[in-house]
Amino acid sequence: MSFQCSIDLSYFRYIGYSHYSSDYIWNAVSYFLSVEINILSKSFHRLSILHGPSFAFIPALHTFQAEFPCNSDTSTNNWEEKMQMVPDSFLFILRLNDFQISGSCLIAVLIMPFLGFTGLIGKISKYIGPVTIVPIMSLLTIGTVNGENQTLVWLPLFRNPLLLYLLGIIIAWIICLILTVTNWEPPGGEARTDKNVSLAVFEKTPWIQIPKPLFFGAPKFNAALICGFMASCFAAMIESIGDYNLCAKISKQTRPPPSNTNRAFVVEGVGCILAALWGVGTGITCYAENIAIMSVTKVTSRITMQMAGLLLIFAGIISKFAAFLSMIPEPIIGGLLAMGVCLINGVSLSNLQTVDMKISRNLTIIGIAIIMSITTASHFEKTPLNTGNKTVDDVFGTLLTIRMLIGGLIAFTLDNIAPGATRKQRGFVDDDDYDDDDEKEALTSVEHNGYALPSSVNQFLLRYPWLTYLPVIPSKREIKDIEDERQGDIGKEKI
Repeated sequence: MSFQCSIDLSYFRYIGYSHYSSDYIWNAVSYFLSVEINILSKSFHRLSILHGPSFAFIPALHTFQAEFPCNSDTSTNNWEEKMQMVPDSFLFILRLNDFQISGSCLIAVLIMPFLGFTGLIGKISKYIGPVTIVPIMSLLTIGTVNGENQTLVWLPLFRNPLLLYLLGIIIAWIICLILTVTNWEPPGGEARTDKNVSLAVFEKTPWIQIPKPLFFGAPKFNAALICGFMASCFAAMIESIGDYNLCAKISKQTRPPPSNTNRAFVVEGVGCILAALWGVGTGITCYAENIAIMSVTKVTSRITMQMAGLLLIFAGIISKFAAFLSMIPEPIIGGLLAMGVCLINGVSLSNLQTVDMKISRNLTIIGIAIIMSITTASHFEKTPLNTGNKTVDDVFGTLLTIRMLIGGLIAFTLDNIAPGATRKQRGFVDDDDYDDDDEKEALTSVEHNGYALPSSVNQFLLRYPWLTYLPVIPSKREIKDIEDERQGDIGKEKI
């Protein structure tokens, strides 16, 4: 939830920050994304991964902000008419930016369920390894977060204990309260806990409020932003593929089958569509921090994540809770944002543990992808395209400034065409790579197979075998093998 807060704050900067709109969007994030992703994805993809708003869409928004800035000098001529929040009577100003962001996101994210339903993402995932994933994840964290919210308030003393997120938030909030009571933080300061606008939001927010689709009005579209969001979708999908493989390894499972991967992206695509319709402004993806915590706690149960989804549903319906979160001082949000990005970068680098880093080929590809993407994006940021066609300039100007897209394409291309390494040396872990036969047998048995669908579902699919030809459904042979093994296990128990 703390990571959701930090992403929301980043998004508000691009649409024109408003505490009233932030309260609503926090509601939408907590409610609808948790319902659709944290419950459905565990049922269909079968892995215990937490989902939420994706950082992969922030670079596209950053480029969009250059054309539609949001600052004190921004003209208000483009603002839509004031809209009244229901059921309360207070008003808030909503900019045209959110209409374009939501509409463009709605069009762009259609690529995710399309690739899932057609089975293309399952085939492509076989060629996406850690050498491709690591540069994209690293570039996602480079340049995404500025130091604005981390430099609003400096403390003269600093210690570095290992604290949990929640405990860190509580301690930092208490410090902000002390700064407010003692007036060490001047009136109007960002670290004060008695800001009038925050208190007004909490007071006027209704206790219960269910977000509605298209609450902000009909969506609008921007060609450059659509292309930028499509690039973000590919980056988010590659990030998810890496997270799925890493989560499978921690959960003592084999590499996700293509049908599971296809179903996962169909569900993620539907979640992105709902996020766009409800005005969240970004797509969704799985959280790498969740995987890092799983490696420590050893808790990989799907029920745990489903319960987390139910908790977020409750948090989304109770609007006062969202308003309470909007009162968090911005320096705390800045710290959360920094820690979240650091965790993403750290987890991404953990993908390299299966790569043979003694081979100069792998090191060279990763280095070229990161450095060339940074220099290329920096060049086009300083020297925009000028072909004479505004649409072409906007579209390609946006794409050529997204570091993730450039680095991902370079890494993917070089990793698949450059010789000098076997598939195993490139970091791919196949089912035949297990040295221990007992471990391999345990991973492939139905009892330990986390991807196996329930018997009732398998029986239904066998009753209508034409469904097994869909890319999102396991093959008829796989289903029969699973059911035969289950029947054999039942027979042994009776004996």
